[in-house]
Amino acid sequence: MVRSAPTIPIPRVRPARPPAPAVLGVPVEQGSTLIEAMASNAARRPDQPAMRARGSGGNWEITTWSDYQRGAREIAAGLAALGVEPGQRVAVLSGNRPEWHLADLGALTAGCVTVPLYPTSSSEQVAYALAHSRSVVCFVDGHGQLGKVLENRERVPSLQQLVIADGTRRSTDSAVMGLDELRSLGADSLEREPAETGRRAGAVTAGDLATVVYTSGTTGPPKGTMITHGNIMWTLRSVTPALGIGQGERLLSFLPLSHIAERMMSEFLPIAVGGETWFARSLATVAEDLPACRPTAFLAVPRVWEKLREAVEENVGGQPFPIRRVIERYVQLGLEKVDAEQANRPLNWADAGLREVLERTVGSVIRRQIGLDRVRVVASAAAPAHPDLIRWFHAIGLPMIQIYGQTEVCGPTTANRMDDNRIGTVGKPLPGITVKLGPDSEILVKGGNVCLGYLDDPQATQELIDADGWMHSGDTGTLEPDGTLRISGRKKDLIITAAGQNIAPQDIETDLCNDPLISEAVVVGDGRRYLAALIALDPDELSRWARRHRKLEDYEALSVDPDLEARIEAVVNRVNARRSHAEGIRKFRILPHELTAAAGELTPTMKVKRAVVYERYAAVIDDLYAG
Repeated sequence: MVRSAPTIPIPRVRPARPPAPAVLGVPVEQGSTLIEAMASNAARRPDQPAMRARGSGGNWEITTWSDYQRGAREIAAGLAALGVEPGQRVAVLSGNRPEWHLADLGALTAGCVTVPLYPTSSSEQVAYALAHSRSVVCFVDGHGQLGKVLENRERVPSLQQLVIADGTRRSTDSAVMGLDELRSLGADSLEREPAETGRRAGAVTAGDLATVVYTSGTTGPPKGTMITHGNIMWTLRSVTPALGIGQGERLLSFLPLSHIAERMMSEFLPIAVGGETWFARSLATVAEDLPACRPTAFLAVPRVWEKLREAVEENVGGQPFPIRRVIERYVQLGLEKVDAEQANRPLNWADAGLREVLERTVGSVIRRQIGLDRVRVVASAAAPAHPDLIRWFHAIGLPMIQIYGQTEVCGPTTANRMDDNRIGTVGKPLPGITVKLGPDSEILVKGGNVCLGYLDDPQATQELIDADGWMHSGDTGTLEPDGTLRISGRKKDLIITAAGQNIAPQDIETDLCNDPLISEAVVVGDGRRYLAALIALDPDELSRWARRHRKLEDYEALSVDPDLEARIEAVVNRVNARRSHAEGIRKFRILPHELTAAAGELTPTMKVKRAVVYERYAAVIDDLYAG
């Protein structure tokens, strides 16, 4: 993901670190709802940038806070003119772009409830969410997404209007209109009845439902998580001061906005603190867009962090030998420094002095090339990050923290802090949040971040939130005496072998995936005599391996290559060496293709759908236990 670069120069200057925000956390004057926070920004910083996105000419086009609020108000008034009532559901099916935020805030300003949909969803998945939420309007970003909705439109009787954001409506269907048309309709309505939109917006309270977010669901149909305005603002007020986030932060939006972590980070957080969101053109262009944006806070999933590390290491490998040796020494000293800090002991003075010199020179160049030279908050979320991955980013001057939580708690429950970063844990509960363990070690949560439950599913809601108000996460873990939380895995993923051993596969899989060749690992063995693993490979790293070993770059052929099998066996043996005999992988099989969300094997947030994988590769699994 990070572009190749020529020889890295080593300047003799101290890197400029960004100052801390003037105001930490969410100021009181931002209000108790997202709508009030938006109005505050438009009043206090009308001409400051709120969003930036690449225009048709490749330049970064700015949307100011006054532009943002005007767009949201026009959309709100347009929805009202179409007959959409407060409390009705408005869906957004789109990639990350300013229009996503405008549609979302416009719907909220109208008193509606937004329903974000993954742009990678199939037509059937889109129809399910639209029908289940009883959405009356759906915003789409182009004709491809429009086609998904129209394909199963008869299954969504509630749907009255589709709004296409690209402004080039090519449909004679009266139920399809362009976003410009909707905004024009809203502008006319605002001119005739200027007070009506303000009345609707003013009637929204913290206790009102703001959004229904469908869980990506590794098993069964997705459930609609009901999140209020108060949940969102309470969570932001809890997390921002704890993580040192404040006024004027700059964020890069590239993960799906339909996922709660990205939406909280790059949409709701900037509204709450008066920040600025830059939109990457796609996940594939993050490496090019990062240096342009130079965010002050950056959140990504482990797979993105792994790709960033691989790209930096590939870049370093292409440098002349003297430069490469200097960089390698810098990273090695960084790893030693991390280990010393984690053990609460000092690094010896000579190494510490050399590390400081290299930090001012080599480190600053590496971070600037990545585009993270101004970042203060570096976070990983949505899935476990391997401790070695976190250590490596610490080593290059990017102290990564892990954030743990779920959709049902607006994203975060616990987090490591910059001044108390326990690698291998997910930190302590955020202020105002209480965490305890149930009798079966399940992680239970209380706090203002806990959602109302699941839409139209009282049984699932009762299973989620018990009579005493504890939210049952479905994850298991351990709590250290100081309140630091370690995650063991998912309750439903627990493997019980034929010998009665209870084994959580998550840590084993994370260890396996720490090798750059392995993109996904699925440990199996429930009711079996031993553990085995299905291994999916990273296509880019596999191609590099094939070129180095003068092999044909064909994934399926390589999956049975003896040299590659030996390479993966060495990884498995290293992972086994750190575990008990019962937790060891006895056999493995390299799958003939990577696991993908498009094939239904991964969720949109890149989590393995175990039930799908087990069913699809049942014959392979049986073969691993044959004889």
